[in-house]
Amino acid sequence: PAGPDDARVAAGAGMADYIEALSAHHGGPNEGAGAARAAHDMMRAQEVALLQPLLDALAARNDLHLIGPTEADSRAPTVALDLHRDPLPVAAALAEHGIMAGGGDFYGVRPLEALGIDPAQGVLRVSFVHYTSPQEVAALIEALDAVL
Repeated sequence: PAGPDDARVAAGAGMADYIEALSAHHGGPNEGAGAARAAHDMMRAQEVALLQPLLDALAARNDLHLIGPTEADSRAPTVALDLHRDPLPVAAALAEHGIMAGGGDFYGVRPLEALGIDPAQGVLRVSFVHYTSPQEVAALIEALDAVL
């Protein structure tokens, strides 16, 4: 009711600066739509490269069910896992390994019901972005091996 949120306006300007700097740092255009396209493509390529090893490791397990596509180029780097049990203790155990994860329905009650998953139990969810390191993804895989 009082107009734009000043913090959001400032954050938007900062994001534009970040996108342009990221593109320029990697040899792309340094401003405008070209920088945004180049940064998007670089970020997406990095997310796909980081995600596929995790998806491959999850596909080799028989104690969980990956929700969604098994190919990184067909999904976002947000991964939901049906553990067939309460995911909250697993998320807590992962935290002891330095891994931040969550458990629950993540406002997706209807999709969970459609998949035959009890929304009251929910799923384990992990995610990352383009600046996540390959070492962090490896640490996630190792932590999952340790706690599941």
